[in-house]
Amino acid sequence: MKLKFQRSRIEIFFFVFLLCSSFAVLAQTTIKGKVVSGADNMPLPGASVIEKGTTNGTQTDFDGRFTLEVSSDASVITVSYVGFKSQDVNVTDGEMTIALQDDNSLSEVVVVGYGTQKKSDVVNAVATTNLEKAILTPTSDVNEMLRGRIAGLQVDVGGGTLRPGGTSDIIFRGQGSIEGAVSAIYVVDGIIRDGGIEDIDSDDIESIEFLKDASAQAIYGSRGANGVVLITTKRGKAGKISVSYHGFVSTKSIERNFDVYSGQEFAQLRREAIRTTRADDSYADDELDNVFTPIELDNLANNRFVDWEEELMKTGSVNSQAISVSGGTDLTKVFGSINYFKENGLIPTSSYERKTLRLNVDQKISDKFSVNFDINILNDDTERAANVNVITTSPLGSAYNEDGSIMRFPSGEEGSAVNPLWNLNEQDHDEKGNDFVINVTPKWQITKDLQYQLKANLTRRTSERGQYQSSLSSAGDDVRGIARIDNQLRESYLIENILTYDKNFGDDHKFNLTLVQSSQENEYSRTFTEGQGFSNEDLGYNGIASAIGNVTVERDGNKFRYLGYMARARYTLYDKYSFEGTLRADGASLNGEGNKWSYNPAGSFAWKIHRESFMEDAKAVQELKFRASYGSLVNDLGRAYTSLFTADAQQYIFDSETASGFSPSTILPNPDLKFERITTLNLGLDFSLFERVLSGNINWYDARTNDLLLRRGVPSTTGYTSTFFNAGEMQNTGIELSLTANIINNDDLKWSVSTNWSNNRNKILELYNDGNGDAITDDTTYNYYVGQPVGVIYQYAFDGIWQEGDDFANAPQANPDSALTQTDLEPGDIKIKDINGVDDEGNIIPGPDGKITQEDRVFIDPNPDFFGSLSTTLEYKGFDLLLDFYAVEGATKVNPFLNTYNNGGTLRGDINGVKVDYYTPENPSNSFPRPNADSADPYLNALAVKDASYIRLRTVSLGYSLSEKVTDKLNFDQIRFYVTATNVFTDTDYIGYSPEVNIRSTFSNADTGYPDARSFTFGVRVKF
Repeated sequence: MKLKFQRSRIEIFFFVFLLCSSFAVLAQTTIKGKVVSGADNMPLPGASVIEKGTTNGTQTDFDGRFTLEVSSDASVITVSYVGFKSQDVNVTDGEMTIALQDDNSLSEVVVVGYGTQKKSDVVNAVATTNLEKAILTPTSDVNEMLRGRIAGLQVDVGGGTLRPGGTSDIIFRGQGSIEGAVSAIYVVDGIIRDGGIEDIDSDDIESIEFLKDASAQAIYGSRGANGVVLITTKRGKAGKISVSYHGFVSTKSIERNFDVYSGQEFAQLRREAIRTTRADDSYADDELDNVFTPIELDNLANNRFVDWEEELMKTGSVNSQAISVSGGTDLTKVFGSINYFKENGLIPTSSYERKTLRLNVDQKISDKFSVNFDINILNDDTERAANVNVITTSPLGSAYNEDGSIMRFPSGEEGSAVNPLWNLNEQDHDEKGNDFVINVTPKWQITKDLQYQLKANLTRRTSERGQYQSSLSSAGDDVRGIARIDNQLRESYLIENILTYDKNFGDDHKFNLTLVQSSQENEYSRTFTEGQGFSNEDLGYNGIASAIGNVTVERDGNKFRYLGYMARARYTLYDKYSFEGTLRADGASLNGEGNKWSYNPAGSFAWKIHRESFMEDAKAVQELKFRASYGSLVNDLGRAYTSLFTADAQQYIFDSETASGFSPSTILPNPDLKFERITTLNLGLDFSLFERVLSGNINWYDARTNDLLLRRGVPSTTGYTSTFFNAGEMQNTGIELSLTANIINNDDLKWSVSTNWSNNRNKILELYNDGNGDAITDDTTYNYYVGQPVGVIYQYAFDGIWQEGDDFANAPQANPDSALTQTDLEPGDIKIKDINGVDDEGNIIPGPDGKITQEDRVFIDPNPDFFGSLSTTLEYKGFDLLLDFYAVEGATKVNPFLNTYNNGGTLRGDINGVKVDYYTPENPSNSFPRPNADSADPYLNALAVKDASYIRLRTVSLGYSLSEKVTDKLNFDQIRFYVTATNVFTDTDYIGYSPEVNIRSTFSNADTGYPDARSFTFGVRVKF
């Protein structure tokens, strides 16, 4: 009975199913249509047409037509084609015409040097950056804006670069040379620039591309071996005149992660330092033993101290205003801009003011002739900070006299440390600069496929730096004032002849040939004058002619000449397989006869895997391209005349009178000096997945530098100190990953996440041989070590602090055979690890041997294990939010705050410093040694080696753009407001103002560092 019921239910089910299926068939609708390109209305054969939510679909025929039966009139079809954006279309009656728009991620044009390519056709490792994110950083330094934007790119903020008007260097894929050039070059609008790009305002930049592998860099030969930054400025467009304005103001404040000793803490540090030197380990009497001066005793008694950071540091500010005009006709297009930038620094007397003017004109003369004319003018004015000391000046003194005037000696003792406020008032250090850049680029379209182009450039940079240190300053008091004037002139001339043949042979073959002849001359001259002794100081350095003491005049100059010939051929087959070969011959005046010419070959291959037939069913893959490149480029020393004998002016006494002559320079010339050669293999993969929700690329590279440019000492009997020569080999290897995920992308809400990560391993593989042919594996004079990276830290290993009850007599440091025997070890001294021993033949044996010798030092790689950024952008209607993080992991630095006297690191109690947990009998710290007024611990350098890893919330930006409805009523194209916080916080264990750069040495006049800052910005963008 049960079985019959089940059978009856199954029969009913099949009947209903067939009935519904019949109705479904009867309800089906047949649609017809055509799929075309939205750009040129050309049919797209093979386009995919699928009923949304089903597997029901078809493909267009050769004419782009399709026929498909869909379930109902309300169906939606999804149309897609490689290289175009997918589109959802509602079914309509009659024949449909569906126009697909180019996918900008593939059709985007990328500058690759001496031409452009579609991004999808790029064969080499070429990267671009998101300028909208970059320009949110309120700085005059374009390099600093690019930090973390490109995988493999590091920004070297060395001495002075964080100051107002400071500049930095870009390092691609690690340091490829030891003594040679290591910085990337800049090519602005096709012109190789000599020096930096200080005259480029970020608001004038249209795009920035980076050539990272040897095949891409080979077009610039010996100039591009360390990477190439291609900057394209904005140009006019035909149509109505468009005016854009961008203005912002910022405030800057100090960011630090440490404290200095307060008044009472510093007083106790001094007491502890003196106590250590007393035989009975007792405290000295503050007054009777002259531990403090009368002024210091009075301030201690009244708890009245000076916070020098508060007295000297101030809130910095930035004011940037940029306005541009763009427009033109089919014959004449013009872009012009005026930009103003002013920054007042955190340190008084530090500021930077820049004014730039740009005019780019494109003139079409006929159907075959046109010319581009560009001019860029810069005027800047820099005030450099005097030697400000906020770390080591004692807080126990007084900053001002009772009448409010500045007290010269805060401690009250003449000849002691001078009040830094006093030095600020008694010093001037100014620099004025003018840059003039002009490009003229005529073009002749000889035939449809053949074009000739001439590039001509003149760059002229002048600067005058004046410095005056009065007779009341710390530096000038013993010579009655010092005046210095430094005039520099840099001139560059470039002429390039470029012939380009670009031809498509049917739909399956594309061929491009570029030929270049290039000639460039860079000339540099400098006049430096110093005068001492002034009876009238009112004129400052402008009164240098009235110096009555020593007067010194120096004149320097050099000239580089470059001549190059380049050929690059590109061939693409079936839009799947691309081949590129480049050869550049470069002549340079840097080297001696026989070594002036070099040859720079490179080749690359790209395979668009997604276009293969076996990928047709891989619907999740929109792009998958494999790249391989190999190239060998040379790199130069960057110094003129190292192959020639040179002499320096020298005064001497002859027959009781002063005479003038010349003496050989300190560098022994090497007429056989030649280029070093960097050979690089690069493998890469570009991909775009899940309807372009996820896209990115990954690169692996191995770069070998042969015939390294090295320096070594020569016997002093020769009259020289060192010479340059070629020898050895170095390696850089690394992996770079870039990812972008467009997680949400609709009209009202957009959310994307971008990240890039890089690592680089640098290692010296070989140095040179001695006179007997035996390999030299280290050069301690210049810090070269085989198997170790450039700039390796070679130091003893810190192992804590010796404590009460430790076995001092048998300590390795107390062994008479130790390199530095410490028979008087006491609690509070630094303990060093006994790591290695030495056999009878001098070979290192791992394991302790009971003594501390040179072999116990360890190598520490200062370079990070990896570095990168993570940013996310959220857009909702008119609002947009950006969060941007930057991280460096595994970096190591020697912290001068912990080991040098001038930075208060020796804990002697006479100058202040960074507050640390030092050892006392009552506080047996295991971190820092016991203070000692007489001497510093001999192993402080080991303690100062610290982890400099950090993670920084670099940018938080919130913006709002008025709706199109509002801007239309106001006759504006765009009105946008934004607020940005930069350097919001930095999480690091490294003590200092920045884990990237150490602040200036306290008693140095050199511009060796500047505090990093947190800034808050309000900006407006308007376009009409």
